[in-house]
Amino acid sequence: MVTMGKCFLFSVFACFTVLFFIHTQTARVNAFQLTTDPQYVVMNFSEINELNWAAPENEWQTNIKPIILKQLDEFQHALPRGTTQRKLAWSTLEEYMNMPMDAPSQTSVYAIKMRRILDIAEETNLPVFLPLNGFQWWDELPELYNWWDSDGTHTPDSFFARQRTPDFKQRFIAGYNPDNIWNVEWSSPTTPMKLNWRNWGGGGFRLAPPPNLAQSPRSNTQRAYRSVLDARFTILMQTLADRLKKWEQEGKHELFAGITIGTEISLNASATPADEFQPYGFRSTQDLACPPNTPKCFSSTPPTKTQMSALRQHAIEKYFQNLITIAQKQGIPKQRIYTHVWSEATPNDKRYENYAAAAFSLYARPGMSFYGYAEDPWALPVWNTSAKQNGFPLWGAVEYSAPKTLEVWRRGIANTLDAEHPAKLLVIYNWTEHKDTPAMQALTEALTREPTQPACTIPELINPHITQEQALTWQILPADWQARFSPSLTLHVQRGLIAQKSATDSATLALEPTATTTSIPPLKPGVYSWYVDLRGCGNTVQRTSQPQRYVQELHLPPERIPWWVRIYFTLFEKQFAPTE
Repeated sequence: MVTMGKCFLFSVFACFTVLFFIHTQTARVNAFQLTTDPQYVVMNFSEINELNWAAPENEWQTNIKPIILKQLDEFQHALPRGTTQRKLAWSTLEEYMNMPMDAPSQTSVYAIKMRRILDIAEETNLPVFLPLNGFQWWDELPELYNWWDSDGTHTPDSFFARQRTPDFKQRFIAGYNPDNIWNVEWSSPTTPMKLNWRNWGGGGFRLAPPPNLAQSPRSNTQRAYRSVLDARFTILMQTLADRLKKWEQEGKHELFAGITIGTEISLNASATPADEFQPYGFRSTQDLACPPNTPKCFSSTPPTKTQMSALRQHAIEKYFQNLITIAQKQGIPKQRIYTHVWSEATPNDKRYENYAAAAFSLYARPGMSFYGYAEDPWALPVWNTSAKQNGFPLWGAVEYSAPKTLEVWRRGIANTLDAEHPAKLLVIYNWTEHKDTPAMQALTEALTREPTQPACTIPELINPHITQEQALTWQILPADWQARFSPSLTLHVQRGLIAQKSATDSATLALEPTATTTSIPPLKPGVYSWYVDLRGCGNTVQRTSQPQRYVQELHLPPERIPWWVRIYFTLFEKQFAPTE
């Protein structure tokens, strides 16, 4: 009985600790507030990505930075800077997992690159978009993926020759660890993948196996893909947040066009030169579905095709959610975070999986690559259907290129930026491939006119929040919009740390759009997530606010609070007191 009593007291104590910690940590976040939300037409620069952005200062200023500025100067002389609501921007990849192992810090090469990218944007006064690629390229981290080759004799020499650093083969051999099977994807329930083929552009070359998107419970914490990924991404978000706060104070917030989480995320891979990215993903899905003591449970109880598809989507959704949470803890708003999936295959294609569905989140804007469907993204069935199911949220064509004819580019821009449900972002890959083509005329025409307003326009930035007095407040919607489209405004509250559209609400409250505040519905003590849902246009178009956390505390008179709880809060309330 004594032991049970101690366990009960410890559980209650732990509960209070977690609730109070979440409450205070949530209160610490100072969000980067957006006041405008223009469209961005972004040109990606692939060649400058290969430069040494982390070079010593003298080399950077003398040799490297001038090359970057020359390309950007050429770019700015070729295209207009845009209009009030449609702006020209640039990007280059931040491949933060394709750099040797380190202790992540502000002196890491990827943090230096982030700062210098932002420096260039500030110096040129040219908005920048940041594709953060922690998925496609991680060759430089053999300590995480080499599970098959202890002496370098079981891997093609062409793979070693292609890497950036001369000591790579030695690091590859030293990084050998059989437990790395948990960090890579599997091509079957029992088969870890070795080198993958990259078939972009019709050629074929070798690169590291696809990473396991799940946080595998079987990986060594110090040598887990997800642990390294999260630590590096956190440093990048801290670096970005510091600059955004500066830009906000200086009235330069429009220099930030946004970020993507990952690059063409999917659970497809090429195990041979010819298979063109067939669906695999048997490691991350087993990490999600198998009991801890049966890591290969699909070999005895294989899921159905439908179940496997759902698990692949779930693995990608969890990957996105984890990184989005890191970004939003640093104050990066939902409207500047885009997911990035690849899902252009149709159901009769052997590459097909509906990854488009995984791009849609309450916490970010959805984004996808468009190549085969660049002329009309809405003609892609999986994209159209997923967008409709999610209320046609604002979205991004986060990787885009069309055939090099003027009319195709005009139609593509019209169907993307001026559509009934327009994109907020068009990211064109790459500058050297487009600068001397008819695409430039179509882009010039687009950048000299304001976006076409859809027949029904719903505002995105409603910015609700809960005050210290536990009242929900939100901004007043434009009166003309209310009169024209009869909007509905609803508060959704769900128990737990993460809000999901598919989850059951703990409380739902219809809000009056013309009001500005209401009381929080009564809730049992616990941690909740909440968001505001705004609908209009015949209830077909939906905007959701960035979900936030809310702690419903256990309100008791002082004489009813256990003595040990009172002592705990007395000792620690100053240390954890929320800051303004």
